[in-house]
Amino acid sequence: MSETPDSVGRSLSWTLLGELSFAAAQWLALIVVAKLGSPEALGRYSLGLAVATPIIILANLHLRPIYVVDTRARWGFADYLGLRAIMLPLALGVTAGVCLIRGWPWQVAAVVCLLGVIRVAGSVSDILYGRAQRAQKMDTIGISRAVQGGLWIGLLALGLVLGDEVLALGMVAAGLTLHMLFYDRRRAAQVQVADDPLASGRSLRPRFDRVRLRGLAWEALPMGVAAGLLGLTGNVPTYVLEDTHGLEAAGFFAAVLSVIQASGVVNVALGNAAIPKLARLSVDDARGFWVLLVKLLGLVVVLNGVGVVIVALIGDAYLRYAYTPEYAVYLPELVVASITAVVLGLANMLSQTLTALSRFRLQLWLNLAALGCSVGVGLWLIPTRGIAGAIQTLLVLAGFRLVLYLTANIAVGPRAARGAGSD
Repeated sequence: MSETPDSVGRSLSWTLLGELSFAAAQWLALIVVAKLGSPEALGRYSLGLAVATPIIILANLHLRPIYVVDTRARWGFADYLGLRAIMLPLALGVTAGVCLIRGWPWQVAAVVCLLGVIRVAGSVSDILYGRAQRAQKMDTIGISRAVQGGLWIGLLALGLVLGDEVLALGMVAAGLTLHMLFYDRRRAAQVQVADDPLASGRSLRPRFDRVRLRGLAWEALPMGVAAGLLGLTGNVPTYVLEDTHGLEAAGFFAAVLSVIQASGVVNVALGNAAIPKLARLSVDDARGFWVLLVKLLGLVVVLNGVGVVIVALIGDAYLRYAYTPEYAVYLPELVVASITAVVLGLANMLSQTLTALSRFRLQLWLNLAALGCSVGVGLWLIPTRGIAGAIQTLLVLAGFRLVLYLTANIAVGPRAARGAGSD
């Protein structure tokens, strides 16, 4: 594989290919579950994602971005792989524990746990992607994400036709695990990372050195907890809605949220493609850093703004025909969700910028404040307003996060006379 790094534009093209394909599959998955199941089935599916995803995100400890921006090469890839291998089984245990504590029926618990397994397979693929991202060779990641999306929707639909959502999710878990083992692992071994001191040829064996793992975990803990808090924050409305209005309401809410999820994948793709470049510019070229950031924010507004226009024009038909006619009553909430996606996209891009600046501890405190906002507003609005209150909670949260992250970037961003330091 060539060691010549891709440009930001080429990296973005490959990343968007993969992430848009994966986002399309996630969107189609909601429709397939709604069409072949019921609002309650979609509620179980969305609840499973809301429970399993933050737990796996926390276990990830945000290791991939830390590896990518670790310009001092303090740890090798084998250390990152070893730490993730330790954390993921613990995450699955916590996921099962949540099901036991909540006392959900077996079908709900099975859906939650299987989605946890699916997220674990994705988490291993994620850390393997780190080698290609650090080398700025994003084609490997783009192709893999597109294949993952195809496997997810194809196996989910097949399983629902043959049986129920438990069988379907079991098939998805098996397919994505095999993809990770036989494609992602092999491709990661082919990437040469010149500044990784512990990379030994094509070996991808994890390293379990206590001293090194303890140091890496301590370095990653603030950012990992911050990412976990962020995942938890965005799912608070689903938790409160399911608890106060039931699984059916959670299913309708998932359909409305589909526009935010689709835009979120695009925003993450933009950030992932730009993080290595932003990290280097923060040290070498302060003006270039801000110019690139402004361009990225403008692109976020344009892409997400297109989503607002599309929802305004065909939102009713989307809910009525992509799902079922009973979903169409939630068109006003869908429009608010599309507006929320614009604000949320800006906030998430500014969050990615802080990652490029290695401001991990700062993000922990910012995300803790955002969680407090989400819980407070959610408990205020959702019990009385239902799905409308859940969407309004997300809009307030997005605005709050945008103000926080914009202020933080202005405060700690690079200046012309100096690079940005780390916490």
